[in-house]
Amino acid sequence: MWALRALVIALSIQAGTLDLVETPPVVSSLPVAVPNGSPLPLSLPTSPHHKSSSSSQGSPIKKHPAASKGGKCAPAARYFLSSGKLHDYLMNNLPTQIEDIVKCDDVGMAGVLGTLLATLDSADLLSLLDPSSLLKGAGGLGLDGLLGKEGNEDSSKPSSGSKATGGLNKLLPGGGAGLDSLLNLGGDKGSGKGLLKGEGLSSIKKPLNDMVENVDNIKDSVETKVKEILPSEIKDPVSDLLKINLKELLLEFQVDEVTVDSTDITMAADEIQVHSTVTATIGGKGVLGPVISALKFESDMEVTMKIAISSNNTQCVNLDIQDTHIQVNEMKIQLIETVTGTVPLPMSLPLNDLIPIVLSAEMNENLEKSNSCAIVLGDFNDCKNATGLFKYWVQSARISPKGLAILYCVEANLGKKSVPVPGRRLPPDPKDATISVTMSSSMLKILIIYVAKQSSVKMNGLDANITKIAYAFQKDKQLRISYEAAITKDSEDFATGKTQLIISHGSKITKAKLEPNIKLISSDHRVEPPEAEEEGKLVLSELAKAFWSSLNDMYKQMTIPEGVSSFALMNANIRPLKSSDLQATN
Repeated sequence: MWALRALVIALSIQAGTLDLVETPPVVSSLPVAVPNGSPLPLSLPTSPHHKSSSSSQGSPIKKHPAASKGGKCAPAARYFLSSGKLHDYLMNNLPTQIEDIVKCDDVGMAGVLGTLLATLDSADLLSLLDPSSLLKGAGGLGLDGLLGKEGNEDSSKPSSGSKATGGLNKLLPGGGAGLDSLLNLGGDKGSGKGLLKGEGLSSIKKPLNDMVENVDNIKDSVETKVKEILPSEIKDPVSDLLKINLKELLLEFQVDEVTVDSTDITMAADEIQVHSTVTATIGGKGVLGPVISALKFESDMEVTMKIAISSNNTQCVNLDIQDTHIQVNEMKIQLIETVTGTVPLPMSLPLNDLIPIVLSAEMNENLEKSNSCAIVLGDFNDCKNATGLFKYWVQSARISPKGLAILYCVEANLGKKSVPVPGRRLPPDPKDATISVTMSSSMLKILIIYVAKQSSVKMNGLDANITKIAYAFQKDKQLRISYEAAITKDSEDFATGKTQLIISHGSKITKAKLEPNIKLISSDHRVEPPEAEEEGKLVLSELAKAFWSSLNDMYKQMTIPEGVSSFALMNANIRPLKSSDLQATN
């Protein structure tokens, strides 16, 4: 039976299949200037009856092409989630789901094991043991010759393909030709799947059973070795149990327990790599279930997977589980108690190493076919199509050793039209941030220009509208907005006004919702020529009230990029940066 090891090596060499782990129009008419430290003018179109001063400057705003919903745009907003947060989320969610996959009925670990053992007509537990693990230096027992090893070769090292197949050829009818016919290898490399079907293990059942007589001396030696390491009180009961024919047990296997012993998570370029070590115990039920309760089949295995980001150019991203793979490294009989239940017995007897290879192949094939055995991280992000002043959709999303970064295209819903927000290079996320949202200065700029265009007043026969506007954040983080206004009387030029507004900015973000907190601190007006100052200041004051009311109302409607719903910003202050971009972090 243990000569199957040579068969496996031949499979891996000739078929290459047994290595189971791989490793706005309203805005376009407004000139735009975004200051960096000092305000620059944003010129607005003048009234047809008002002649602009020769000193006024500013060029018409360039029309920006609409951003493609296929992700072709310059990003105007970004969400960042640190690798530490991602790691914590995965560690809280993956182990339980990995255990569920191994237990999953469709994966069928217990059923595969039962089918495998039933494939061999005269299999008893003793014949399934791995002699190389129990018989060290067993050349005198004929083991090395059987496996095709040279006398001076280290028995702890895997045999070379030629030596292994050489030893097996001596046992199979027809020698090497018989082996090739048995494996049906030829030049076509198989997938290593379906080993329990068709001409898989069932086709080698008879040759292996024929070899039982040739290896009886090894079985006897294994039994002797097992008895040597057992306490004297249970040598005979355990030995008898090991020699019971498995079919006579009428045993139905079941996965009793699965435990994830360790999980390693690596943030690589554009993917997350997950490697878990798992221990599974398989018990049985049947007529002789109480007898077999003294034994426990235990499997040491590894579960690996890759996690990528999927977005489909929507407003939302999710984690996509890819390439889930199960590798059974060892299957052993764990003697957890004695037959008499009186003597503790902390020891294990490893099974032949063909069993974990076949288990791996069959379990992975079942996993691939299953619609119910899968890891799903559905609570990572609750995707909703948010609406509001700004609309976001994913331009790109990337995983790196630093974490997850999502870049967004942005549209502003101004009146009844949607206007693309021009993107630009965004400042980096703070090094100590675990979650951050950055919004381009273009978003605030397009809002201020739109409000300026919509702001005009009529008072005491005077008309006033804003023609040029600029803004900047001061060192104290307060927002300074400066604008010029054309004042007409009876459709004729009357005066030019200049206004400066100082606005405090203390807003926050909680769960992707803006908590607005802006206040008008002061306003200052000047009028040219001096003789129009009294009337001009009155109308400028009313214009400032209209502008501020509209700006305040629209600012409260600002929507924030959600990023990942399970890791939303909480009570995060919005800070203006030197670049006039806005950023909030936790």
